[in-house]
Amino acid sequence: MAPKAVDSILDVIGNTPLVKLQKLVPPKSADIFVKPEYLNPSGSYKDRIALEMIRTAEAEGKLKPGYTIVEASTGNTGTALSFVGTRLGYNVEIYMPEGMTRERIKIMESYGAKVFEMKIEGLDAKGSVAGAEVEFIPRKKCLDLERSNPKVWWARQFCNPANWRAHIVTGNEILEQMNGKVDAFIASIGVGGTLYGCAKALKAKLPKCRVIGLEPASARYAISDGITSPPGVSKDISGGIIEEMMESGLIDEVVKVTNEDAIKTSDRLVKEEGLFCGISSGANVYHSLKVAETLGKGKRVATVLPDHRDRYLSEKKYTT
Repeated sequence: MAPKAVDSILDVIGNTPLVKLQKLVPPKSADIFVKPEYLNPSGSYKDRIALEMIRTAEAEGKLKPGYTIVEASTGNTGTALSFVGTRLGYNVEIYMPEGMTRERIKIMESYGAKVFEMKIEGLDAKGSVAGAEVEFIPRKKCLDLERSNPKVWWARQFCNPANWRAHIVTGNEILEQMNGKVDAFIASIGVGGTLYGCAKALKAKLPKCRVIGLEPASARYAISDGITSPPGVSKDISGGIIEEMMESGLIDEVVKVTNEDAIKTSDRLVKEEGLFCGISSGANVYHSLKVAETLGKGKRVATVLPDHRDRYLSEKKYTT
């Protein structure tokens, strides 16, 4: 049956399908189910948080007609805000670290956003990138803009509770699609919204479900090492969801994944499973395969495929 007609492209955000992997999973391992979030309109699960953050800000009177939305992003949140924000009639400005793939900038500009690249000292553009780690300078710029102009609203994805609230919905979708049988959930951390929101939903119904967060092996300030807010960085631009999430007790483990393993697995997902996903998807499935092997046949592992491969065509890197 064909889906019903909708009034707006925003109405098709979320409710993505769940797909069981067929070729990557060994016979004696647990089943792995992936949620291809790249099927959201702008190509990533960040559409969910962009809509939730904007609608919440409107309801609270923080965002009004004629305002400009600003955000610091390595790509997906910027793209989603460009899509949702301009669709709702706002000006959108995205501040991102230099070294991100050119496709991301072109996609954002296609939606009508203005994109500003900022030099980040010590950033290895060719390696994996922890998004929350390289956004401090762009976040400071957003903070300054908001303070200097009453018609600027900074989305603050790193500490905005609307971020993780949007992903409680994602977690509940997974629960429904898997008939309430989920033994483990794995996701890259980024700024924490997806992992935290899904963990809240899953643990509320399945307290024994194991929730594992992933981060790039190259992270300078590793959450797996207990660093949720780098020393010397103002609370105005750091901490937020990650700190709250790690203090919640909902996350059972944080594991590092290399750029090479993430790329290799994402390539396999495209070629063997037909899933045209990005590099963080590869990281998520790479570790899901390890967990599935440990759990064994009869168990069930869930993960998300965060974004579309169209933003990695010129260069592949694990960007959370």
